[in-house]
Amino acid sequence: MLPGSGAVPLCFDHWRGVMSGQAAVAERPKAGSEDGLRARLFDSDRTDKLLGFEDALKARVSSRQLLWIDVEGDLDEAHRQALARRFELEPDTVRALADSENRPHVALHGEHFHLRVAAEPNAERPGTGSWLELVSGPNVIISRHAERLHFLEAINERIAADATIGELDSAEFVASVLDAVVTTYYAAADRIEDELDAHDSRALEDPRSKDGIARLIAMRRRIGQLRRLLAAHRELFGSLGRPDFGRGISSADPDVFLPVAGRFEGALASVESTRELVLSSFDVLMTRTAQRTNDVMRALTLITVLGLPATITAGLLGMNVIVPVSKDDPMSFWLIVGVVVFLEIVLLGLARLRRWI
Repeated sequence: MLPGSGAVPLCFDHWRGVMSGQAAVAERPKAGSEDGLRARLFDSDRTDKLLGFEDALKARVSSRQLLWIDVEGDLDEAHRQALARRFELEPDTVRALADSENRPHVALHGEHFHLRVAAEPNAERPGTGSWLELVSGPNVIISRHAERLHFLEAINERIAADATIGELDSAEFVASVLDAVVTTYYAAADRIEDELDAHDSRALEDPRSKDGIARLIAMRRRIGQLRRLLAAHRELFGSLGRPDFGRGISSADPDVFLPVAGRFEGALASVESTRELVLSSFDVLMTRTAQRTNDVMRALTLITVLGLPATITAGLLGMNVIVPVSKDDPMSFWLIVGVVVFLEIVLLGLARLRRWI
């Protein structure tokens, strides 16, 4: 929140409203216009300012200030060149702000460094996540992303509550953003784990479901995609934690990225653990299916056993021998039926006593 402005929390939507209300940026529907550009000058004395693009370029950032320029959507050539001239960006960095590739990237250019990471992977389609470009220089950060990123909105809300960000240098701010990115990796793995828990519950409650294996295969495929996405970042986060990178950036703390690199390894391990949970869910499904099969076979076996007295009695009476029962007396039939029913009741009682049923 901005001190002296009524202490009203500001979010990115509010930024759009502030900037769209300025006469200099009346209405530009193109991507890369003021509608997709947000700039904020953090000051350690809590006098933060929301700036338009031109004002952000003219701002003279002191050592106790930090300028964040966030771009949502494409950045047109005029804006890219203006940023390049103002902050003395390398040609490769300028090109990265124009055309984002779908692969991780880290580069150190003098006083600037450039990162590209996947952010907010979709738990349903992990291979189609958004990519975030981060360019860091002395007291300035430029971020670009094709779509709205909710974790950036959350960072902005947190900043609105405590606006002492001007005390941070650019590398420390980037480390905070990367930490939030890693949190989105954990969140994607957690959503898949929640689906696995729900699947296990359904499998235990209704073993007759016929699409349980198909769902497990689909989740296994999604976990594989998420793991490949994170594994592609292993070299990037490993580079951030190396001493050569820490000494090459302008930061009061050369080890600022070490905790982030450690959390990334934990996120990768979490995805690996989730993949193992799929195998456990498969075991649960197979165990429940086997139990249902055993229940069916037990019922069939009991039915067969109950039919044995009648079968044996009929076989004995059908032998071509004299039996101690009159064939001409109707009561003989009911006597035999009574004996068979009695034997079946005895069998049912024994099965119940033995807890077979």
